[in-house]
Amino acid sequence: MQTWDQIINTALLGTDKRPLAASDLPTELGEAAAVIQHHTTDKEEQFLQTAALVFNYRQCGVQPLKKEGVTIDKAAAEEKQYCSVLAMHTLKDILDSESNSLLQFWLQQCNEKSRIVTPDLVPLLLDIGVQQKKLQNAVVACCGKRGEWLSRFNNEWNFSTASTNEELWQTGSPEQRKMVLEQLRKDDAAAARGWVQQTWQQEDVNMKIELLLLLAINIGSADIEFLESLAKEKSKKVKDIAWWLLKQIPEAPLVQQYQQVLQRSVTVGKKGLQVQLPADIDEAIFKTGIEKLSNNKEYTDEEFIVMQLMQAAPPSFWETQLQSTPDVIIKAWQKDVTGKKLLPALVQAVVAFKDQRWATAFMQNSHVFYIDIIPLLPVKEQEHYSIKFIAQFADNIIEHAIKREDTWSIDLARAIFIHTAKSIYQYNRSFYSRYIHCIPVGIVTELYKCAPAEDHLKATWNNTSEYITKLINLKKQTIQSFND
Repeated sequence: MQTWDQIINTALLGTDKRPLAASDLPTELGEAAAVIQHHTTDKEEQFLQTAALVFNYRQCGVQPLKKEGVTIDKAAAEEKQYCSVLAMHTLKDILDSESNSLLQFWLQQCNEKSRIVTPDLVPLLLDIGVQQKKLQNAVVACCGKRGEWLSRFNNEWNFSTASTNEELWQTGSPEQRKMVLEQLRKDDAAAARGWVQQTWQQEDVNMKIELLLLLAINIGSADIEFLESLAKEKSKKVKDIAWWLLKQIPEAPLVQQYQQVLQRSVTVGKKGLQVQLPADIDEAIFKTGIEKLSNNKEYTDEEFIVMQLMQAAPPSFWETQLQSTPDVIIKAWQKDVTGKKLLPALVQAVVAFKDQRWATAFMQNSHVFYIDIIPLLPVKEQEHYSIKFIAQFADNIIEHAIKREDTWSIDLARAIFIHTAKSIYQYNRSFYSRYIHCIPVGIVTELYKCAPAEDHLKATWNNTSEYITKLINLKKQTIQSFND
């Protein structure tokens, strides 16, 4: 609308330098503009009243341009049912709360029940999908056929088109490519590796690093050949990550080579464990990320090398090597001077190879609590030890807890809240909003038990409790709206 541009120019330059003329206005406003000029001679007042007149005229709308021969197909009929009224009201409240975690929870519930949102909220959800890429798939599923149709008219919404995962891998953004590769690696590790191999030569160094890190998911013997081929890569970081991945595969020749060295290096004598590297050790192992010199005065160079080799040896190797069980080995090494030094390396191997049997053995027999082992335990044991040791390792335990996708027990939530209530700056409202999917709805009646003793902290916790209660009520309402 040219008239509005003229008004903006007058506002910028002033009524003396660029007065608004009658010819600048639409003919339909001529009579009204004349009335304004008749009632006041003040140029600024005339300008403001005329601008207000044009603004209201502009707000009334205009007819779209017409072009013959242009047709737009209607959106296909929806195949899924719309959400209930309660579900839609809950969604609007969640959007007002600005909790992405709650929104993701709502979208998951909606998708699991094969429901879609009403048309009025489709554009809003598509806009959210532009900003929150991890929610895009869920947004697409909940926007139905109307979302697919509407995305044709806005390039930013094109993530909602029914592209296959392979198409996204070939033509999508870096984030989309990583997202589909991550999911495929979980579902079909071999196919995911095949995708990476097909495009490997076209990827830049940073993307190669990102893709390799995703191959850590379901890493296995089938990946050995590809990872070994990366020894010729120019980037040291790419080669280091490839070595790191190979060291997690028991069948890898590299791991087998390490075990052969360990067989000859760690022995049991009259004085307990003895560490001595063989004189004819293959120097090639020092080109695979193994450092020769100790960076810790408590360890000799030989002990330091052995510890690095141990981290890449499956814990089950020691059962064969020592002809013993995990429980007996852990108890014996705790009493041995050299064994105590080697235990942390054994723990790292337990974590690297995700050995649940050895993880349980460490928890039951070790005098030292190893926090990194917790995720390997069954959920009930994870929570038992988390609650038991939270006073000593609160931040580490919380870090592990928030990585879980399932809901915490009320006992664990209470233990976590007792700590977070005292650290109001580190664990503020955004913390509870971000991880509301982990928080059980039953904790709402326990919040008062989590209040700190200090008065100044107690007041803050009361306000935080109200906010948590609001989030929990929305979560509870979401569950109810999709179960009715």
